[in-house]
Amino acid sequence: MKKVFTRISIILLLTMMAVTGCSTSNSTYRDPSSNQSSVPIDSNGQKQSITSSQQTDKKLLPATIVKNIDGDTVVINLNGREEKVRMLCVDTPETHHPRLGVQPFGPEASAYTKQILPVGKKVQIETGIGDGRDKYGRLLAYIYVDGKMFNEMLLEKGLARVAYVYAPNTKYVDQFYTIQKKAQKQGIGIWSIENYAKEDGYHEEVVNGTVSPSATKSSGSPAPISSNQKNSNDDKETNLNCKGKIKGNPNSHIYHVPGGAYYDTTMNHIVWFCSEQQAKQAGYRKSKR
Repeated sequence: MKKVFTRISIILLLTMMAVTGCSTSNSTYRDPSSNQSSVPIDSNGQKQSITSSQQTDKKLLPATIVKNIDGDTVVINLNGREEKVRMLCVDTPETHHPRLGVQPFGPEASAYTKQILPVGKKVQIETGIGDGRDKYGRLLAYIYVDGKMFNEMLLEKGLARVAYVYAPNTKYVDQFYTIQKKAQKQGIGIWSIENYAKEDGYHEEVVNGTVSPSATKSSGSPAPISSNQKNSNDDKETNLNCKGKIKGNPNSHIYHVPGGAYYDTTMNHIVWFCSEQQAKQAGYRKSKR
């Protein structure tokens, strides 16, 4: 009996040692040289990349408006020093340019800036990458007022166009163009006058009539083509089965009816519609002239 008891005890002891050994051999090993907490892991066990936007937050500096210059330029007090700030990636029409003078919607843009950014108003600025300046020494920045970027507010009101976009300051360009496109479709501000605001600037000659909308029509020699026009033979036309009816400008999303002031204006690209209803369904709005 004693021998049986001894054998049972030995078997139990060996069993316990075997179980303990298996448990130890299956324990998870962590490489002390790895940093698991700093890099997220996806469901497949792969390291996920961290975008630059996750790594850095925008740096906003407190400032106070000291003076209004025009729609896109103000003077601020930054850390006790006055700085003339030119808003990044937007351009409003001029109000007192030595060569261009007062451009349409320039006074409206200037008045809006003065209304939202009056003297004494507390704002925040986000300077361009590298605290860059333009050739006039003006600080390039985005301005925030009451938690909203003022550069975007100008675009929303149709009082500015997206312009002067240069790397590396392209951080908000995509959303700027999205906002601008909405203003264009609404036909507000600078977008209420077809062909006035373009990628190369503002064309007040369209407004004051120095270039006739029907300049391409002549009973004699063809009218001279300005630097902003292309030969009609180079124009790209779409939906030709409706040619001669409703004429759409895909750049401004404005359509023209025969007899309208701008119906015969040369366009780089024309979309023809058979009816006004068809043009409206395509997202176009009727010209106001």
